[in-house]
Amino acid sequence: MKAGRILLGLAVMTWLVFLAWSSAGLAHSAQSTAGERETRWYSVRLGEETVGYVKETGARVQQAGRWHWQSLTESKIVLKRLGQKVEMFVLYEHLETEDGLLEKISADQILAGSRVRTEIEVGLDKIKIKNISGNQSFSREIPYTGRLLGPVGIGRLTAEKLKKPGDRFEYQTVLAELAQVISGERTLVGEETVECGRNKILARKITDQISRIETTREVWLDDEGEEIKAVEPSPFGDIVTCLSSEREVEEAMAASRGQEQFFQSSLVRANVRLPQARALDRVVVRLKHNRPELGWPEIETEYQKILESGAGVRVVEINRVPLRNAPEGQISAGEREQYLKPNAYIDVNDPEIKSVAEKVAGGEKDVFKKALKLRDWVSRNLAFDPGFVFAPASEVMRTKKATCAGYAALLAALLRAAGLPTRYLMGMVYANGIWGGHAWVEVWLGGRWVPLDAALPSPGAADPARIVIARSSLEEGPGESLLAAQRFFGYVTIEVVEFSLKERPIRIMPNQPLYEIKDGRYFNTGLQLGLRAPAGFTFNELDRVWPDKTLLALKGPDDQTVRLFQEGWLPAEDMERYLLERLRKEVNGGKVSRIRVWGKQRPALVSTDKSALAILNGTDLFVVVATGKNSEKLLARVAAALETRLIAN
Repeated sequence: MKAGRILLGLAVMTWLVFLAWSSAGLAHSAQSTAGERETRWYSVRLGEETVGYVKETGARVQQAGRWHWQSLTESKIVLKRLGQKVEMFVLYEHLETEDGLLEKISADQILAGSRVRTEIEVGLDKIKIKNISGNQSFSREIPYTGRLLGPVGIGRLTAEKLKKPGDRFEYQTVLAELAQVISGERTLVGEETVECGRNKILARKITDQISRIETTREVWLDDEGEEIKAVEPSPFGDIVTCLSSEREVEEAMAASRGQEQFFQSSLVRANVRLPQARALDRVVVRLKHNRPELGWPEIETEYQKILESGAGVRVVEINRVPLRNAPEGQISAGEREQYLKPNAYIDVNDPEIKSVAEKVAGGEKDVFKKALKLRDWVSRNLAFDPGFVFAPASEVMRTKKATCAGYAALLAALLRAAGLPTRYLMGMVYANGIWGGHAWVEVWLGGRWVPLDAALPSPGAADPARIVIARSSLEEGPGESLLAAQRFFGYVTIEVVEFSLKERPIRIMPNQPLYEIKDGRYFNTGLQLGLRAPAGFTFNELDRVWPDKTLLALKGPDDQTVRLFQEGWLPAEDMERYLLERLRKEVNGGKVSRIRVWGKQRPALVSTDKSALAILNGTDLFVVVATGKNSEKLLARVAAALETRLIAN
């Protein structure tokens, strides 16, 4: 079952990008010998774990007959997600005049298998930007006014302007990942002793408030203006960058366990198990922000309305978008072009992407069917791989592996290749008892934007059990969307107030329990699903959530066990075959059988010591697995005792 494709780690990726440039930079004193390189190493910690490093190297170099400051910043973070190592790497090069004015930036990102490069040249009033992915390049220009500084220029102003507590200054620079001019304000707080490893250093503490990123870093500098330590808040806890050495960094990273909890901390436990989540008509949620000073991302859309707004609270109604029979709107020629053209991440011109788009949907005249055919192809042909963070669509096409970010990028590329304007969405989605970070797309169909999701598909348009917080063409990369995620992921709780299934509204009462067990009977209020335990069996494992698909387990005599899994719908070409393939993952060599559940014969695989049953109910797939003596009879007993008040066949 290709389920659980929730994108975790978006926020970590955001901070990795910012770590790569936001350090003060080596001061490169005016007495530096030409070509002499100064190198400093920093450890990057989340909690007590060293999860990465920043390596800064600076030199005074001569180019085109003029002296420049060259700063190289290399950043790497290594974590684990679902037991698999996740590596994120960014390499920056800044070139500045001797006065600290920014002239060039190059940035290389490796967030999956391939490298995406950004090259920026600063002119008198324009910035030229080139993104390179594989053998394709994409160029554009943006205007600016004022003076743009590099790391050396910012470091010099810090030394010149911040003499006593309360002193402050403003600056402008360019963040390559956003392809935008950003501004910052540095303020001297005072002096205090800083501990980094075994060292204790008297340092000047400053705050660095950066526009666009909507965050304030705390930075400690030594007497020469070099950065000693920096602390930046994140949904995973404070990210601490601390002066170190290459050896200390290597030793610390070798000992690091890359703990999973950093990803898990961005998940939000649901207050109700949603039935038929991929088929709901409407969902109303109450969002509570525990850091409202960070601000809210843009939430209101054509189908996502704010019903109530208060201090740190938003009540939002999300409705399913009908595929047909809706008022038709218009998009401008500029918008159409923006959401059709290729870029470094949605590289539409890749030969294989163009070939698949033509083969799968080229002969289809109905735009709705065309879009769904391409969505279904992505759902069926990709495999979830937690080691991927963010990759161009061409790489996803080549490897057939991705997280939801890759599913969305490839689907966007295929839709654009088929002539359908498409944009990339980021937000949160419900799955198996949690809300987690996710990516999907919107495609312009029938005069309106229609959401589609290949990673957590619905039979038609994407369901409303999700919250959009960012929309993008990805022309400027994922940075803009990640800024929205930075203000949302890990800071917001989500409470379902009401939902509708087949136009039947279901209200969730305050503090309603997820389930109840009374007189040996389990009942899940949200799923409207009940099960009476066979005699001698007890319930356990009742509070598992994604990525664990266990809804409940039963333990009985003679080591007999029963497990009930809740999974999701997939647009399989042959559903019966698909269900049997799912059961074969549980039972090796069993006999195909049929068991009647909820008025319909269901496929089962049975053997002496292990038997399994698949119950597809609308967009919910329940898999029952019985293990131990007389497993076939035990499976039949449990199937007969399983009840639902929401039959959706």
